[in-house]
Amino acid sequence: MGLFKKKEKKPQSEPAVLTVYANHGSYDDIPDIMTGIMGSTIIEKKLNSDSAEFILQDGSSFKLHFMDKKQIGAHITSMEAFFLKAPVSDEKLKKSLLQQMIYFNSVIGIEFTINDIDDRTEFLILSVYMLAVKLEGFVLHPNMQLYRADRKLLISADGKTDFTEYTPKGESTFMDKDIPEGQEDIDRRLRSIEKCKSMGLKVMDTLKAAVYEAECVIPSKEDIIHRLACVFAAAVCSEACNYEPDKAQKMTAGMLKDLNKKYLTSQYFSKEEADYIKNPLNYPNLHPKFGWRYECCAVLLWALGLWELGEPDKICDAGEIGKILWNNDFATLSEKSRLKSKEEILDMQDLILRYDWACVDARINDQKITVIDGEIVYEWHYALNWLTNANYTSDWDSIRADT
Repeated sequence: MGLFKKKEKKPQSEPAVLTVYANHGSYDDIPDIMTGIMGSTIIEKKLNSDSAEFILQDGSSFKLHFMDKKQIGAHITSMEAFFLKAPVSDEKLKKSLLQQMIYFNSVIGIEFTINDIDDRTEFLILSVYMLAVKLEGFVLHPNMQLYRADRKLLISADGKTDFTEYTPKGESTFMDKDIPEGQEDIDRRLRSIEKCKSMGLKVMDTLKAAVYEAECVIPSKEDIIHRLACVFAAAVCSEACNYEPDKAQKMTAGMLKDLNKKYLTSQYFSKEEADYIKNPLNYPNLHPKFGWRYECCAVLLWALGLWELGEPDKICDAGEIGKILWNNDFATLSEKSRLKSKEEILDMQDLILRYDWACVDARINDQKITVIDGEIVYEWHYALNWLTNANYTSDWDSIRADT
């Protein structure tokens, strides 16, 4: 493409940033999608776990930054709070526009340079929008105008929008199912709604189950124990780095060795966990994410019949979780475990889904919920989605706590 051939005299250039928001399970396929869009304009690729950089024919860089999934909740909360101040005259429409942001679970910051070659600039911007088309996402401009992939303005800071009515769109596999809702799913939904109302939580009556009983697949007891041990190992590394960073490397090496001896964790770590535990001190931004995962451990132990879950209103006792893991090994923990029924696990998953929805709705409307803790609810939701195969994957890193 002639637009990207090196010129003898370089045009005046300046940096540009656009951000793509979407509901997408994983970032893994994004570099390939982008390569398909930009084609021969790319002469070199540099891929990392949290970024992808493309060197273009004119020597310039087109770089994608993938926001850590754990940071997205806080980021979207800030985004919602910002646009909450937008003076959209129709309050019902405004609420629907803000509701769309609930479904964002992928954030891709895109850096490139623009110059006085208009066709080149338009191609790069079009490439960003083509990515949004592929992801059924949205594009945020630096002037805080958020556009749908078809370039219709969703909302701007000054309250403008191209819509007179709007229906928020989530991922189709989550919003619509090919199989009908069974009576057991309806009964479960109604029980969950009744419980939420009894606690004073707002509910969305039409929100269906994330996974129906007919399609639910619960992992084996053995798979849950392996997953539990790996989640625990990463959480322990995070805790060591937070409290004794000077000794953390030596401490974590010993603990990881012991856990591997007991549970063969090295064979079952997810990619994110494996990257983190190699040297957790290199990833200080991930300490909170893996530290919160003690809550996932509590849910996995509950599924094994080894832990009591009350309401998600106070953090779990990590020390007690540690006692269970350190004082057992795979064989003894397997012997002591009594896997809960599919119905029990689905009951919990559906209830926590609705707790999470209430927490997200409260954030959008700048309200406070005191009877449950949103951070804890998110972690429980994450673990329960893995337990019920709600996202149609057993890959721990690809789980999404959608509402």
